[in-house]
Amino acid sequence: MFDPTVFDNLKVVVEGYLYDLDLENNISITNRNDIVDLATMSRKCIITFSNVNRIDPAVNFEIEMSQKQLAGELLQTIKKPGCQLTVSFQEELKNSKYDEFLLKKLQKMWEEDHLIKLFITKELTSSSPVFYHQYQVSFQRRYGEDDLEELLNVVNQSVSLLKMMSKY
Repeated sequence: MFDPTVFDNLKVVVEGYLYDLDLENNISITNRNDIVDLATMSRKCIITFSNVNRIDPAVNFEIEMSQKQLAGELLQTIKKPGCQLTVSFQEELKNSKYDEFLLKKLQKMWEEDHLIKLFITKELTSSSPVFYHQYQVSFQRRYGEDDLEELLNVVNQSVSLLKMMSKY
């Protein structure tokens, strides 16, 4: 019989929670990737969602379990295996002016314990300027099954931030 890992359990609960939000028309799930990386022997799940009836802006909610954590759990050499979490807020704009309010909100909510980065890229081959803005929060701790409530709280905070993201 298959014994699910911490990654499998967290992924199923988070996916179910996000799909429930989709069914309730709070968000719209636009993409899902479930990746088994054979080169690094790691697992990753990325769920992309946006506001209802809009694909921009969007959130990538990424849960990943490294080979070290996965092997440690399966071989029972790690007491508390866990997954890494990265949340990215993305939008496409016609200028490079970033959403200062969103950046400050992310810093206020999560910067104390987590790494926050802002990437702005310009598409040079487009006839009109297109800028891609990505606000990335890399959580600097591992999440295990005991942290499920906190993980779902991050989902709720991400949904709230998505709804307040502005367009320029």
